[in-house]
Amino acid sequence: MKRMNDFFSLFKRVKGSNKSTTVHVSSQIRIEPAKECTESKVQGGVGNENETVAKNETANPGKAQIHNLIIVDESGSMSHLREATMSGVNETINTIRSAQTEFAATQEHLLTLVTFDSSSHRPDVRTIIDTMPIQDVAEFSDYRPNGCTPLYDALGLSVTALHNKIKDNKEATAVVTVLTDGLENSSVEWNAVTLRALIEKLKNEGWSFSYMGSAHNVKEVTDLLSIENVVEFSHDKCGAKNTWDRESASRREYYMKMNAVYEKGGFASDEERRNLKCQFAKEYYGNRVTPTNIEQLESNEVFVFGSNANGFHNGGAAAYAMQRFGAQMGQGEGLQGHSYAIPTTNGMLLIAEAVDRFTLFARLHPELRFLVTNIGCGIAGYSPRDIAPLFSGCVSLENVALPHEFWEVLGLKML
Repeated sequence: MKRMNDFFSLFKRVKGSNKSTTVHVSSQIRIEPAKECTESKVQGGVGNENETVAKNETANPGKAQIHNLIIVDESGSMSHLREATMSGVNETINTIRSAQTEFAATQEHLLTLVTFDSSSHRPDVRTIIDTMPIQDVAEFSDYRPNGCTPLYDALGLSVTALHNKIKDNKEATAVVTVLTDGLENSSVEWNAVTLRALIEKLKNEGWSFSYMGSAHNVKEVTDLLSIENVVEFSHDKCGAKNTWDRESASRREYYMKMNAVYEKGGFASDEERRNLKCQFAKEYYGNRVTPTNIEQLESNEVFVFGSNANGFHNGGAAAYAMQRFGAQMGQGEGLQGHSYAIPTTNGMLLIAEAVDRFTLFARLHPELRFLVTNIGCGIAGYSPRDIAPLFSGCVSLENVALPHEFWEVLGLKML
């Protein structure tokens, strides 16, 4: 247990908690690069070579073999999202490819890409790419929406096929992502009951399941299937693009966690690694919605508020930031204590520029978690529809939470 606690202390430098708590914080945040994980040293007793070898084998489990299974709805209702879907799949492929390069010492990535529809001249469930090393994967372009939605068959058949390939490899796990814009209406081999049982079994083995849904009762379907990582997107190009951006951010965060496990090493058993994989899978989609009421912060959290260029924090969230989170009178922009000011009173052009600077700052500081409030929507007089699009660059940043009103404008609903 101590080894697991040590790991989570290590990892917290990379990713903050997903919720606000009642922990008091100091008035200043020290900005420094996240420290790299270091491999644990295993010391065997003098004269006991066999024991030393056994411990070293436990401390160095090798690489995580991560199978990325992407299941994409190709039914007729996806026609007007064709370009956005191909772009999103290719963006995800690039995210996986980048992770393979960055984490080459600890991870081996393979891709399986499945599309599905019925009432066409093709098989209902089609494996376009089959457990291919990510470095060998070409651009995805063969996507021709048509027919109905055999969602259950697509999930059941593709997940079962992959599980049969990797079930005997203790270092193998899978990240399963589903995109669909419609209710199941044409499966013949699988149903909700059998599929739920399969998903729950594989979640207990450390598999991750995420679901990006639109134009149907997404929450009802995912509850039925026991899928916890869920985003509902608006059935338009904005929603389709942003849901893939959100997915890529979560995927990269997952890879970073897995890297920390295998780079750190030294866990006593395969069971401990499996338990960590299960936890990472459960929290694959982190909490990206800013709480309505923020009274206190975690030590790595930052309250992001709307200010004015002169830094006169006399009202609204600005006054609250000064009273509770270290905002400084006279500082109109940037990090101050556990808060970050974005000036909102000098016109939309300057607000947009300030938000761009904030986005860059957040990207450069993944060790911090930024809670963006409804900036500009109070004294400044703007609406979420005015301000939210300015934060589109933050969709791909897992360490930035936005108000639910902003997410809705951006075409996403976190479930």
